[in-house]
Amino acid sequence: MRKKIWLQAAILLVLSALLASVWGCGTPAAPPKSGKAPADPAAMSQARAAKTPMPAAIRQPNKVQATGTIEVAFSPNGGGAALIIRTIGEAKKSIKVQAYSFTNADIAKALLDAHKRGVNVRAVLDKSQETEKYTSATFLANAGVPVRIDDDFAIAHNKIMIIDEETVITGSFNFTKAAEEKNAENVLVIRGNKELAKLYLQNWQWRWDATEAYKRKE
Repeated sequence: MRKKIWLQAAILLVLSALLASVWGCGTPAAPPKSGKAPADPAAMSQARAAKTPMPAAIRQPNKVQATGTIEVAFSPNGGGAALIIRTIGEAKKSIKVQAYSFTNADIAKALLDAHKRGVNVRAVLDKSQETEKYTSATFLANAGVPVRIDDDFAIAHNKIMIIDEETVITGSFNFTKAAEEKNAENVLVIRGNKELAKLYLQNWQWRWDATEAYKRKE
């Protein structure tokens, strides 16, 4: 008798669970407590996108044939800043810079020296450079080097220089004193690969054209 009662109770529990499941499927989801509709993922993606669309040529990964030479340095105190300064010194026509944090006075001076000897130097920097007390953005702009600020993204995090449209400086190394003396970083200087440099140039030009001149903000 007891077994029969337990069996009936178990069946009732299973039926109750099934009915609750069916009814729950037809119940509309409760609105968010804030009263706002859920965010549209597509709209969120568009909001994060740059104001000017990325060029089609760099909107996907690009495979480039290996050619030329690669020089590498590591930090702390492995010669990363010295390698960058030496490579800047090789420039004859142009230097295009993209940087997040740029506070290394020696690298800034090397760019200024290049500017003074007639090299066309231009820089696109992160928006944080507008509000820091005194940065290389101020130093370069005051010396007549065109500087623009990229504020389309959470961080404009590139650490790139393109020398004479064929040598690329890249890596994790921010152009800062801390990157040289305190952080574990790497610097790559890739010379003689014009196809690779062309892709970096397209990315640099996209950001240059989409940004505005640096203005110091308090």
